[in-house]
Amino acid sequence: MRTGSIIALPGDDLAFHAALTSALQAVGGQIFTIDLPPVSPAPMSVLICARIHALGPAPPLVVVAPASSVQYLPALALAQRTAHRRIAAYYLIDPLTDPTGPEWPDAPVYVIRQTSAAATKLPELRGWQEIHFNAIAELAAALVASARI
Repeated sequence: MRTGSIIALPGDDLAFHAALTSALQAVGGQIFTIDLPPVSPAPMSVLICARIHALGPAPPLVVVAPASSVQYLPALALAQRTAHRRIAAYYLIDPLTDPTGPEWPDAPVYVIRQTSAAATKLPELRGWQEIHFNAIAELAAALVASARI
């Protein structure tokens, strides 16, 4: 059985990204953290998709999107379909907005709550699964399981 790749979209919580990377490496997960240039005239969604293309992750992809990157998911999904990379799941961390569009979601969506302040009705309204983890290691194990083919 082969495991695909976990894509961590940019976000403000650097401590969370570091802990997730460490936990994923401990369970054998392949994570690609998307870092972006501090200034660019290109739209953020284009930069994210170009960086994923440059990294060339093995499918299927599992996308981890913090609240600050959720709005880029429809463009990311379209770009990955165009590149023939299957997305197995999306994990949204404390989403505050609804990125749903005509082409998205194209895979199961899981909502993870880290803070109660970010609580919305999105999972209930969209039929997405809301999940809770007691430790970052549990999230890492779930991400790796979603990426297995």
